[in-house]
Amino acid sequence: MSMELFPPEIEIIRKRVKRMTLRIRTEDERIICTIPWYVSKAETMEFIKKNTPWIEKQKHKLRQLRSLHIHREPGTLLYMGESYRVVTVPNATNPGIVNHEEMIIISSIDPEDAALRKEWYRLQAHEVLPPLIHESAKLHGFAYKKISIKHQTSKWGSCSVDGSLHFNAKMMLCPEHVINYLIIHELAHTREFHHGDKFWQLVEECCPNYLEAEKYLRTTGRILEM
Repeated sequence: MSMELFPPEIEIIRKRVKRMTLRIRTEDERIICTIPWYVSKAETMEFIKKNTPWIEKQKHKLRQLRSLHIHREPGTLLYMGESYRVVTVPNATNPGIVNHEEMIIISSIDPEDAALRKEWYRLQAHEVLPPLIHESAKLHGFAYKKISIKHQTSKWGSCSVDGSLHFNAKMMLCPEHVINYLIIHELAHTREFHHGDKFWQLVEECCPNYLEAEKYLRTTGRILEM
């Protein structure tokens, strides 16, 4: 098969899927189109053209959200929905000490270093999330196989068919009620794998304010930056 050249603003992902789907990448407004293996370039471009009004609407929403962007003040980190002042101590451990009362983080990291910030969130996620997941699973009677936490570009979390849970370290920027919802969402998939009525009923039973968390993820959550 010859290489298909698509316009540079469009990224094509061929997968074993039944239908074509679109999303707009938050960082650069690039059009991400997922298509079945057998779909041609012409069919794909027709699908994108047909959905141009939706694409423009999504881009407009993103620009509106960016105008409300949460600016990180120098010397601070956004942690669990709140701004914490970083006290840099060279010999402190990287994850450091999070003082919730005084809203400070004592750590060896330089908060102005993007790579160090990203690693700090990963370490925090590995420290904070597993106990929360275990506690939530025990409280609501869920069983899972294992937990993995890493940086992901498009998903907050996922659940494999074997009951393994996967979470995005970026969750550590979200408020606690949103973190709890994301945990419940993936735990619910261990019992109801698809997003059907039974799944959402289960989510609501375990997390009555889930709609509030969903709204946060659709708005502020899309522009959070580590």
